[in-house]
This record gives sequence, C-alpha cells and structure tokens, in this order.
Amino acid sequence: MAITINYYPKNVKRFSTGLGQDVGSLRSMIDMLQVFIIDSPIQNKVKEKMNWQFGDNPELKETILSKLSTTPVQLTTDELASEYPKKTGIPATWKIKSVLPAIMDGQSIAKNEDGSTPTNPDGDTFKTPMRAWPIRNFFSSAIGLGLLNWNRINGNISITTLGEQLATASHSESEELTNEELTILQLSFMSYPYAVAFLKSLEDSKEGLNKFQLGESFGFAGEAGFTSFGEELYVSALTEAYEDGDRARIKKIKSNWESTSDKYIRGIASLLSKLKLISIVDQLYSYESPKTGRTSHFSLPAYKLTGYGRENLGIALGRSKHKRTTKNVTWDMLATKGNVVYTRTVRALILMELDNSSGLTADQIATRINENKVNKMPIFEGATVTPEEISDHINGLNGIGIQIDKNANNKYVLKDPIQDFEIPITASELPKKDNVQRQQDELRPLLKHVDHRYLQLVELALDSSQNSEYSMLESMTMELLLTHLDFDGASLGGASKPDGIAWDKDGNFLIVDTKAYDNGYSLAGNTDKVARYIDDVRAKDPNRASTWWTQVPESLNVDDNLSFMYVSGSFTGNYQRLLKDLRARTNARGGLTTVEKLLLTSEAYLAKSGYGHTQLLNDWTDDNIDHSEYYDKIVNQI
Repeated sequence: MAITINYYPKNVKRFSTGLGQDVGSLRSMIDMLQVFIIDSPIQNKVKEKMNWQFGDNPELKETILSKLSTTPVQLTTDELASEYPKKTGIPATWKIKSVLPAIMDGQSIAKNEDGSTPTNPDGDTFKTPMRAWPIRNFFSSAIGLGLLNWNRINGNISITTLGEQLATASHSESEELTNEELTILQLSFMSYPYAVAFLKSLEDSKEGLNKFQLGESFGFAGEAGFTSFGEELYVSALTEAYEDGDRARIKKIKSNWESTSDKYIRGIASLLSKLKLISIVDQLYSYESPKTGRTSHFSLPAYKLTGYGRENLGIALGRSKHKRTTKNVTWDMLATKGNVVYTRTVRALILMELDNSSGLTADQIATRINENKVNKMPIFEGATVTPEEISDHINGLNGIGIQIDKNANNKYVLKDPIQDFEIPITASELPKKDNVQRQQDELRPLLKHVDHRYLQLVELALDSSQNSEYSMLESMTMELLLTHLDFDGASLGGASKPDGIAWDKDGNFLIVDTKAYDNGYSLAGNTDKVARYIDDVRAKDPNRASTWWTQVPESLNVDDNLSFMYVSGSFTGNYQRLLKDLRARTNARGGLTTVEKLLLTSEAYLAKSGYGHTQLLNDWTDDNIDHSEYYDKIVNQI
C-alpha cells in the first residue's frame, strides 16, 4: 500500500467520490460499466442513440464517439454526465450532450418545447434522460466501490480490472442479478468501507436497527453531512403527530426530519438488500389515540444482517482464516461538508502515518502530521493538529468502516490494508482551519463527559443556508437536554410552536428557541413569538392555533417556574435591552445561550455532582452572554 502526498501548483480536478445518493439500481451501474467495454451491447446502444438524440454539436459528438472506440476507454465527468440547462416554463430537453443520459432514463415522457411528443426512429415515445446530478452519483459510487478509476489531473474516468470483470460477467436484462454479478458485487462492497461499517453495526442486533439508530455511530457521526436525527426525538414527535391525527405534521416530519446521513444509510441499505446482505423489516411503534382510545401502530424500516451478510462481513474483517479485504479509500470520501480540504487531509495523513508504523499514540500522530512538509513548506501553515482532534478523527474513521484499534499502550493500530491513494495539496487551496474548527479545538479538550458528536452544534448554529440545518440544530440541542442532562420534554417545531420544551422533577419548565445565523442572531423584532409561547402555556386556551401546551404536565407551575432560552452561535445588536424587556413583559426568567456556553455548562453538569439543574438554569438565563463574560467562570467549575 502507498499513500502519497502530491503537490499541485495549480488547481486540479475536484469530484466527490465514494458516497453517491439515490443509486437505486445496480443494473444501471453495471450498464454504466459496459460503456467502457468497446462494442459491448450497452456501448452500441449509446452510439445508436447518439446518432439521433445528440444535440447540435457535431464536434463534441465525434470526440465522444472516438473515445468510445479507443482502448482504454477514458471519459471525463462532463463527457459522462452533462446536460443542457432547463428553460423556465418549458419541458426539459430530450436532447443529450453526454454519454450516460443515452442509457439512463428519467421518470417523464419526453416533450418538445411546444409540448408535443417526439418519437424515436422506430416511431415510439421515449422518456426524458435522467438529470446529470443523479447520474454523477452512479459513477461517484462506482469509484468508491473500486469499479472505476478517476484521474485527478485530467479528470478522466476509466474502468478497473474488477469493474471489467463485472461488466463482462453473465448478464441479465432485469434488475435481478446473475450469480456471477452477485459474487463480484459482494466482493466489491466488502472493500467499500461504508458498507462494512453498515454491516458491522448490525452484527449484534437481533431485531435490526433503523436509520436513526444506525446514525448514532455511522460514518463521521456528528459532523456536517453525518448528523442524524436521534431516534427517540423522531419517534416521540411522530407518535405525538399520530396521536393528534395531524397528517400535515406527520408528512412534514417524514420529509424534513431526515439528514444527509439518514439518506446515505437508506441508500446503502437499499443496495445491500439487493445483494442479499441485509433484509429490511418493519419496526413497529404503538400509540393510543386520545380521541378514540384505540391503540394503533406505525412503522419504520429496520435493517437486519442476513446469513450472506454475516459471511461476507467475516471476509471483510479477516475472520475464519480469511485475509482482510483491501479497503478502497479516496481522499475525497473522507469528508462531505464543511471545511473539507483541511478535514480530508488530516484524516488521510492519519492513515498514512499509521500505515508507516506498527502503532502510534495520538500525541505521536499529531507530532508527525504537524512536521509534514510539502514543497519545503509545512502542510498546515498557521494551524496545529491536536492529539484530542486526532482521537476524534480516528473515531470517525472507524465509523466509516476502517478499523483502527487502540492497544494496551494507548497506541492506535491500523488493521485494514488500504488501496493506494493520493493526498492532493494545491498551492491555491492549502488546508487551513476555519473559525468553526478553531472554536471546536478550544472546546474539545474540555469536554470529557459530553460526547464530542455535539461539537457539531458549533457548526450548525453558524449555518443558516439550509432548512435542514435549522432542524438539526433544534434536534441536537433537545437531544442533549433530554438524553444527557436529565430533562423530560419534547422537540416540537412547526408553526406556532416552540422548537422544544423541557421540564424536570423539581418543577422547572423551560421553553427552548434555537437560531442558526452565521453572523450572529439579533433579538430585534424576534421576541413576540417567545412571548406568545409563554402566554399559550399559561392561558391553556383550546381555541388557539396550536395546543402544543397539552404535552406539558399539569402539575408544573408555569406561572412561577417558567424559563426560556434562546440558543445560537452568537448574539448581536442591543440584545441586553431586548432581553430585559422580554423578561418584564412575560414575568419569566430567560437568557441567551451560545452553543459554546451550552456545551460547557453541560460538561459541568455531567462532571460535577454539585452542579445540578438549578445551577444549569441559572447559567442559561443569566446576563453573561458574551464569551468573555462566561468562559473562565464556567471552565473553572469543570
């Protein structure tokens, strides 16, 4: 094995490999591989369709046809999957400008710009080509599976030896795989770290795990792209919606409460089931309707390891005299969101250092990485990789299926052989830590009892670009309170509802409002909602738009023991005056808590027996809002 550092003075090609979503058809993946086999049935079909379906660019057409006839067949990502832009108000064009749309169909029947229906040379209607983005997921996954190669310098994609074996295996026209195809694909997936991690997570579960249970440890759990909604919060919210008969809420939860990690899990599960490595079963949950008193059920898909799955996992892990499979790893699959250049590079260097040793401590790995140079310059100029950071990254690498054990001497040992790959360092984009990572670095060594997956709160609170990030900030905040800080309550969300509510055995009641803003959250014009929530729970008026307060125990004294808390990355504007005004209007204590403060106070609560809910709520609702006002005080209590 060789993991090499390659320096590029200019930008090179970038392409995320290894984790493609929406790859539902293994038959389509095999057809895609046949494009690289000269005169294969699929390649001939491509050439035939290009004769009448290719757009008005004869030079590009001839270039592609020439490449399809040249050994080895090498095509760029654009030549494989690019498309004409869709014009507003008219159907997407059925003309193609790349190879794979010729064999991958979309859902709708093709239409001309005037709405009429075109026909192919045989006089039949046909479907609009699949869009370029989902097509790219197919060859992204094929690269991760070791079926295709991708050249970073020129962007060419070509078929591997294993890919050629699959493309030329005995073939079926249906989705059902032949025995030869099944054998090759099972071998390929046992070299794919994410698939191994998936199967390994199911090994000890007799009843199976759903995507939320798997998401607790799958992949780089807790970071951007791998933050899963907690099962308890999801099931609780869905149960309440079913109990209320709130169909709109049920639909919203099912569609919105799914992170990227959950989608990855669902997508991989679909493929593993087609390979007979897992089975998909219903996981039942019961609820009682308050209107009828009847007990009903809803279900979530759960995944169980099959006999084939257990056998193949044993091969992947080198059990029963099997040799461990060589795992396919690319630099590009080592992070999906956030500051990916830095994160991918650190993780790749960890693998490189471990491969070149019989075992290293976190301190030794950090020292070696910080001493690495490229082009006579430190790789991480101006940044220091810490031992605590190394340990967290290793936990993540284990989470994607690369086994790194810790021995009795606190040394990490890489157990898996890794396929050769390169670590690209480009002069125009050197790996550097961003502000989020620097804040996480400051917190990481202090959080000895708080799970480090909650460091993702720092990034979520500063990301206001996607609705899913709002939901994840809400979900993870409430998960921390309800799962680790001994509160009862619920994550609510939705129109006319708080993001979350919590209470304890001492009678304290808390309303939580989470805000994701990259430049700081301002209370200006944003206090009326919280005031209305407080009025709702005190008035208990059944005629109001939302009766979320029915979930609050009647024994709680919400007149005297109610608190509210805004949670965000930081706060801006004249927040002290606005906070004081909101407190006076509602006669409730409340505060503004940064995610940094939330994590530090959570650590204090978990670490110190004398730091209970009273102190926790006092710290969340005091006037110490800026970092300089609370940091030293709380750290001294840890």
